Amino acid sequence: MLGGILSASAMATIFDSCVAPTAGEVWTPDFLSVEEGKMVTRIADILIPSTDTPGAVDALVPQFVDRVANTRLQPEEKEFAKAGFKAMEEACKAATGKSFMKCSDEEALTFLQAQEKAFIESDEPNFFGSLKETIYRGFFNSEEGATEVLLYDPVPGNYDGCIPYSEVNGTWAT
Repeated sequence: MLGGILSASAMATIFDSCVAPTAGEVWTPDFLSVEEGKMVTRIADILIPSTDTPGAVDALVPQFVDRVANTRLQPEEKEFAKAGFKAMEEACKAATGKSFMKCSDEEALTFLQAQEKAFIESDEPNFFGSLKETIYRGFFNSEEGATEVLLYDPVPGNYDGCIPYSEVNGTWAT
């Protein structure tokens, strides 16, 4: 579903269109319902919380997930996503007796760990696995994830075009 391969230009376009709400403004999803948007935000925050580095919410990953779903998914994939959110909500109610958004942080984490276990054990496509992959992909391709969490060197090394051969101890293969 959401875990399809996206080109760098598609990722850049999607992220360019993910604009942080101004102070006091609330993000309104385009594809997701408001409740699903809140659910994605909470899941993203649990998977990649803000610590001494930015988290998924800081990097606008929920907006990214919404934009990917709205602009890149085929109709059958959109149905898979909507059914996946509904199934996750029903599974959470069955496991905890509450909706995902009403669970405590501990209950939500335990529920997501159970979803992760089901994803690992399943041979079938799994909504949680696709959602998790999209959240991680969105975060680590964001400016925050790529420059403040991962090691980043925009131009590795320096170029010295004319140096004595003896200083480099041989030639380098490309």
